[in-house]
Amino acid sequence: MDPSKYRPISLLNIGGKVLEKLLINRINHHMYKYKLLMDRQFGFTPQKSTIDAAMKAKKFIESVLEKRELVIMTSLDIQGASDAAWWPSIIQGLKDSGCPRNLYNLSKGYFSQRSAVMSTNSVSIVRRVTKGLPKGSCCWPGFWNLLYNSLLKLELTSHSKATAFAGDLIILTRGESVVESENYMNLEIKKISVWARNNKLKFNENKSKGMLMSRRKRKENKEIGIYLNNKTLKQVNSIKYVGIIFDSKMTFRDHVKYVEKKVCKVNIFSFHISEGNMEIEA
Repeated sequence: MDPSKYRPISLLNIGGKVLEKLLINRINHHMYKYKLLMDRQFGFTPQKSTIDAAMKAKKFIESVLEKRELVIMTSLDIQGASDAAWWPSIIQGLKDSGCPRNLYNLSKGYFSQRSAVMSTNSVSIVRRVTKGLPKGSCCWPGFWNLLYNSLLKLELTSHSKATAFAGDLIILTRGESVVESENYMNLEIKKISVWARNNKLKFNENKSKGMLMSRRKRKENKEIGIYLNNKTLKQVNSIKYVGIIFDSKMTFRDHVKYVEKKVCKVNIFSFHISEGNMEIEA
């Protein structure tokens, strides 16, 4: 199995977790008090959920399709996500936000001289850690939002909107023609790619996807060329975002079928359990 598929959880001592909780709570208080986090981030954010993220995207798409224009929806996947979070970017984010000096200095100390230990039976391996946010840490959701905030601050054109739920990012671009919306989308992805390089992150072109959304009935070329890392993204007819399947015509039929299959599996499983209980009782 590919080692990158593993998602280990870091075991941290209680004292460290208490310190982390106090640190990130005070940083978040500062960020929310002065409204420094972009409202387009819906993950790890108080009083926001996947429903809010889905409705934000739905509102933009439907307003464009009602005018008989086109929308290109691109889903971008970060390779490694929190494991690849670059510490200097997080520290810079704290500095740019005017974080209090004591929290800033404590965060710099938090990201220095870190190591990870993996023990199996009689073998123990120690490695120095220079990037990434440990799963199981109280700090990693808050620090991740701080890192991603600079991406959501990018100045996109008036044709485009970016929405994020934690590390899941979608870009929505409207246009009167396929070529126009395609050009705007490639322009936005170029800006995002530059941000990724500057922050030592990489978007995975194999998992990222693009979709043309339209309700037009006239015949026109519906093939799009969206480029990431000098490679063409796969064009699909549906994209799953925050648990909702968006299709190319915004009918949500694919999502209904998906939910229907899940419900049928649950019903069949429940029936077998009930049937088994009846046999035991008999």
